[in-house]
Amino acid sequence: MKISFKLKLIFSYVFVILISFGFIAFFLDRNLEESSLQDIQSSLVAQANLIENQVNPESLKKEDVVSLDNLVKSLGLKINCRITIVNKTGKVLADSEKSLLEVPEMENHLSRPEINTALSGATGIDTRYSPTLKIDMLYVALPLKDKNETLGILRLALPLENVQNTLFGIRKIVTLGMIIALGFAFILGSIVASRAIKPINSMIQISRKFSEGDFSRRIIQVSKDEIGELAATLNKMAQDIEDKIKEIKTQNQKLAAILNSMIEGVIVSDKIGHILSVNPTIEKIFAVSNAEVKGKLFLEAVRNNDISEVINTVLRTGEALSREISLVLPVRRTFQINAAPIFDNDAVIGSLVVIHDITEIRKLETIRSDFVANVSHELKTPLTSIKGFVETLLGGALNDKENNRKFLKIIQDHAERLNKLVDDLLSLSHLESSEIRLEREEFSLREQLEKVLEGFKSQLKKKNIEVKNELAQKFLIKADKHRIEQVLINLIDNAIKFNREEGYIRIYSEDLNSKIKIIIEDSGIGIPEKDIPRIFERFYRVDKARSRELGGTGLGLSIVKHIVELHTGLVSVESTEGLGSKFFFTLPKS
Repeated sequence: MKISFKLKLIFSYVFVILISFGFIAFFLDRNLEESSLQDIQSSLVAQANLIENQVNPESLKKEDVVSLDNLVKSLGLKINCRITIVNKTGKVLADSEKSLLEVPEMENHLSRPEINTALSGATGIDTRYSPTLKIDMLYVALPLKDKNETLGILRLALPLENVQNTLFGIRKIVTLGMIIALGFAFILGSIVASRAIKPINSMIQISRKFSEGDFSRRIIQVSKDEIGELAATLNKMAQDIEDKIKEIKTQNQKLAAILNSMIEGVIVSDKIGHILSVNPTIEKIFAVSNAEVKGKLFLEAVRNNDISEVINTVLRTGEALSREISLVLPVRRTFQINAAPIFDNDAVIGSLVVIHDITEIRKLETIRSDFVANVSHELKTPLTSIKGFVETLLGGALNDKENNRKFLKIIQDHAERLNKLVDDLLSLSHLESSEIRLEREEFSLREQLEKVLEGFKSQLKKKNIEVKNELAQKFLIKADKHRIEQVLINLIDNAIKFNREEGYIRIYSEDLNSKIKIIIEDSGIGIPEKDIPRIFERFYRVDKARSRELGGTGLGLSIVKHIVELHTGLVSVESTEGLGSKFFFTLPKS
């Protein structure tokens, strides 16, 4: 149970009074009791000495119980105490409280302490409870002598009931006085404590506001004592803390703004490796929150041994470290990790890890490398053929009327292939540039599709492919007509090239609220599942030999993807090897 300081102060006053009165009462009671007993003892001893002279030695020697009984009874009434005469063997000869008939039945008194002391020649004094009278008694015993011979013992007994009653009365008065004093102490303590606690309570209330972050309050204390000095100290402390908090908040806001705006991921750890903070980029990369990972070891929060090893190495060696790592989960990315120790007085107290996402850089490097390799390969094949046939013609085949036109036709085909490749490269480069502008206009997609199909009549007839144009007659879109024509040409060209004899091509649409989905379905050879994710990459071919044989450059689907995305649409494919393909793209409604 919580006890307030005020009650403690009040009870301290009460406790001091209680202890003081307790000591006073205890010593007063003991002194009064001892003084009273000493007075009674002295009185009894004096009375015993007077009575001793009145006891006839002959009566003792002859054990004249009658004369002795008369003596003790008459003297007992005068001095108002019990008188007992015992012979030296402990036998009771007379007792002022017992009749002659009762005396013989009394037990032997030789075992009584005061009797034993008196038999030794000294005055015996003892205080004890009398089972006969059932009260505390004071006993004084003197030896009765005749010519230095002890004939018996004279014992006087006085009940202490009066003494105890007197002491009890005194104790009542002392106790009452102590209760009154305690009451006054409680009242006085309450008044003093209230006055002393009032400024302290004021400080407590203001201090609570300080603990809640409100440092605008100040403690008003006019006294010049220790409490006034404490109030002034608390006021100064509050002002200093408020200034420091404002400074820290400003710094934290700046730091938070910097960290939150960084595209790099930032991890701050303590000297053991527990995470202190991560910025939003880290939360996004590893699909965690700052609250989840705070206070955990990095490996507990994120299952990545490479980054955990970098942090531990920096904390252990105290040296900066840079490393490139690749992640598979939660996303396939490549990162450049730069970690540096945080020092305080030359001691490592933590680490700062900055994670740069270089996935796109590495991807662009790979694309550039692949692009150079693919372009080189695509150019090399026709150039090699052209060079070979030119050398053949120059070597004498020019005059060979049966083959020279055949060789020139092959050279022409390869030159056209090169020209188409260059055109596609220029078109793709133009589409990827930020300067391209779409010339949007409203037109019927079905009519545009009919014009495109008109250009493929001979190819369709050659492979006996049935085309089903199921687009609505009044199906209007708002887009770049020329670019959408390129999309349709490339997709239908592929649907014809990779279709089977007597197959079909079906073009239809689906309404997606704000967009239209156009599907081009064919009954062709299909695409293996492993190739589908890469089908829209530049120069990527499922069947390289057949694609070149059919005159493809490997850039058609990449061009389709860029045109559709320029129209804020999406392009994708569904295909099963041997069962045909469904290419579809979305366009916004007009």
